[in-house]
Amino acid sequence: MKKIILPVLLVLSVVLIAGFFVLTPSYIQDNGDVKHFEDSDMSFDLSKSWTVYEYDDPLKTPFLSSSPSSLLLNPGNSSQYSYYDGNVEDLTANGTVLNTSATNATDVVIVKTEITKMDSLPNGVTIDEAYKSDSLYAIMDGTGDFQLLNQSTFDLNGQTAHQFVYTVTYTKYQDTWFEVNGHYYRVLNQAPTSVYDNAEGQFNTTLSTLNFK
Repeated sequence: MKKIILPVLLVLSVVLIAGFFVLTPSYIQDNGDVKHFEDSDMSFDLSKSWTVYEYDDPLKTPFLSSSPSSLLLNPGNSSQYSYYDGNVEDLTANGTVLNTSATNATDVVIVKTEITKMDSLPNGVTIDEAYKSDSLYAIMDGTGDFQLLNQSTFDLNGQTAHQFVYTVTYTKYQDTWFEVNGHYYRVLNQAPTSVYDNAEGQFNTTLSTLNFK
């Protein structure tokens, strides 16, 4: 009897595990020249060379939230953006290059997008001045290192976007806020000023294709 039960249990285990992954939602799909991300709150496109936190990993996807409070978008290749004037592949040849924002000419720099969902704004902050909720503002405004370059509102896919573009020392930020269905969403793009123009195309792709449900 044991000889029969053990193989049956083994087969059932394999079937259950396979079914678990087969039935797992697919958050990212190829969409022509870009990748398309969709969860229960929103959808957007991004460059095929970028990743969305761990939602690109088929082994981790089954355990990830369908409605995350925060999503982090990064270049898939840590040397895609760099201060280095030579061959960027040389930077990672020994596997020691870190993704830092230091100004050393051989450093790989921080370029990223963070999409955050929150239930409310901090006390005393309105969406018209939402950039003031960032800790960088509180720290840097008094030093003169925080410079608000532009503030605007515009319609994006039926939603009113409040956008603030500012620099903090050597980093440029594109900070966009939406109020949707009683929630607030923030799309924070950042890159060092020296490579911001190179990353802006990816930033605009994600922002312009953002749709809320």
